[in-house]
Formats: sequence, structure tokens, C-alpha cells
Amino acid sequence: MTDTVNPTTKVGPLLDAHPELEDVLIAISPEFRRLKNPLLRRTVARVATLEQAARIGGVPVPELVGRLRAALGQASPEAVPTVPGAAEDAAEPAWLAGTTPADTLEAEAILASGKTPVGAFVERLTHASPGQVVLLVAPFNPAPLIDAVTAKGYEVYTRHASERWEVWVRA
Repeated sequence: MTDTVNPTTKVGPLLDAHPELEDVLIAISPEFRRLKNPLLRRTVARVATLEQAARIGGVPVPELVGRLRAALGQASPEAVPTVPGAAEDAAEPAWLAGTTPADTLEAEAILASGKTPVGAFVERLTHASPGQVVLLVAPFNPAPLIDAVTAKGYEVYTRHASERWEVWVRA
């Protein structure tokens, strides 16, 4: 990989080309230790961009991209553009008040089955009736999934609850 690292760079291909960056990522945020999991590496890391990874790791995008560029000896501009994404922990929307999810999926179980949470979650949403809510529970911020369902026009509410993330999506 000879391209300049930027917010839209995919994590998996970047690590394939530069495996030494795994330790750099883990030093930036302990959340990135999950990249050592081969299943997560083959699934989520393939689709996650650095902008999404920054959200997962709770790190500003410019800091993440800048440190990776520095590790590769690439010039780091003063301002790294960000890609707009869904806001987490915003005010709870009215449609969520008193709602019981029609379906709840566990990201870890989906990953353990060899599937990606994005694919499984979108499949469930396509079978949900209009107005029904589907919930994904994950031990990490599932930024690629949030971006994917937001791009499809679904209403999304995300919150960090203790040791887990909840993504509530209204069909």
C-alpha cells in the first residue's frame, strides 16, 4: 500500500500491507487490541475505515491518522478531513421511548458464526415491519454498522451503556 493514509483508508488492507501498525494502533487505544482476534480482523477490519476506527477507539480522527502516517514516514497535514458519521449518545429520540425491540442481535455471536454484524443486522431490518425497532448489542462501537444503516435511511440511536454499545434502529 503506497497511498497516503487518510480517514477513508480501510483498516484490514492497511494492516495487511503494514502489519507493524497493529502495535501502533493498540498503543493509541486499548480498544484496538480486538484486532488481534482473527475473526474480527477478517470481518469488521475489512470494512472499517480509519474514521470509523477512530470512533471505535474513542480517538480524534486527526490524531489516529496523523500517528499512523508518522509511523509510516508519511507527511501529516495540519488538518485531516473527517467523514461525517452518526452521532452517538445524542438525546434519545421520541420513537425510542417505551420501545421494546422486535429483535435483538449480539455482535459477538454474529462474529463467532463467521458473519459480519452489518450483513446480519441489515438482513433483520429488511424483515422488520415499518416502525419496528431492532437492537444490536456489541462490546465495541460498531461504527461500520451505524454508518451502513444510516446510509440506508434508517433512523438510528446509539448509546454506550457500561461495557457495551447499543444500536437501536427503527425500520
